[in-house]
Amino acid sequence: MKKRPKSKVMEKVVDCLENAYQEFVDAAAAVLETKASSDCERTAATDTALENFKKKWETFKAACDQAQELVDSVKQRITANTTFPVNEDIIDIFDHSIVDFDD
Repeated sequence: MKKRPKSKVMEKVVDCLENAYQEFVDAAAAVLETKASSDCERTAATDTALENFKKKWETFKAACDQAQELVDSVKQRITANTTFPVNEDIIDIFDHSIVDFDD
């Protein structure tokens, strides 16, 4: 079976989501480190770290929304381009997939 080339759009969305997630995690770590180094006191550095964390959270949420839009678009194309009845339960696996973080 011949492999289809990956979608450039999908690759960009995945890369964007991956980068936004990593920046979000890094910002969270920076908040914890800054808070620990200031003996849990509020300082300009902790405020800056928290503000950066908030920005990275918003960026990550936007990347998740973009990925969801791509999934919705693909679902719509799958159901619109079929000449046979589509089992909606199969399509719904996109919405109800389970991620096992222990793997």
